[in-house]
Amino acid sequence: MLKEDRYDQIYAILRERSSATVQYLQKRLYVSEATIRRDLEAMEKGGLIERVWGGAVLRTAEKDIPSFVRLRANAGKKERIASVASRLLKNSATIFFDSSTSCLPLVPYLAKRKDITVITSSLKMSQMLGSRSSAIVNLLGGQVYEGYILTGHTAVESVRNYHANQMFFSCSGLGRDGCVWSIEPRVVEINREMMKRADQKILLCDSSKFGKTQIWQLADIKDIDYVISDAVPEDSALVDALGDKLITSADQLPKT
Repeated sequence: MLKEDRYDQIYAILRERSSATVQYLQKRLYVSEATIRRDLEAMEKGGLIERVWGGAVLRTAEKDIPSFVRLRANAGKKERIASVASRLLKNSATIFFDSSTSCLPLVPYLAKRKDITVITSSLKMSQMLGSRSSAIVNLLGGQVYEGYILTGHTAVESVRNYHANQMFFSCSGLGRDGCVWSIEPRVVEINREMMKRADQKILLCDSSKFGKTQIWQLADIKDIDYVISDAVPEDSALVDALGDKLITSADQLPKT
């Protein structure tokens, strides 16, 4: 079993149980006690858990879900969203992509477009595009957070050197009043700057985020052109707030 797969399983167990002993994790994952202890040490350094005597617990402070979990979470929903969002991609376009895992499924569709220029704060996005497409990739500078996200003053200043036809981005929550929320302030400052310099703003938001309010407001529905999702919200207030900006099928997009 790969290391990140173990982290994923350990994190899922702790979310289910809140705590677990080393012995319990060892039996569930069929690995040695030494391996579990090393994994817990690494996860604690990454700010995901707290080690306690004989095991581990989830951190009590709310934080963003780690990237190795986000990459697997709601993967089918994100693929469906990317399939719809891909209809907005055009040849000879300049595009901002934020660091969200929701943007990564768009890479295969970008490979089919010509003369694409991408500006991104995601090392993962830049690596995938570099190996799978002919797009010109401009990677923002800045400090590396969580192993692949570029943040900080240098990254914000880098955004100010560009203008884009489109911006694709995601969020941590979409409130019933149409407010777009994030858990991570370092991501918010980059995304806000991108929004100022993009003609068209496209939010990729899977249905697990509906009705959730987080700590940092990223944007309001009036700032966004499209909200592309895998489903229509059950909350009628959110449906009303989104109006005709909510897109769940390619048939709802204008013909190009």
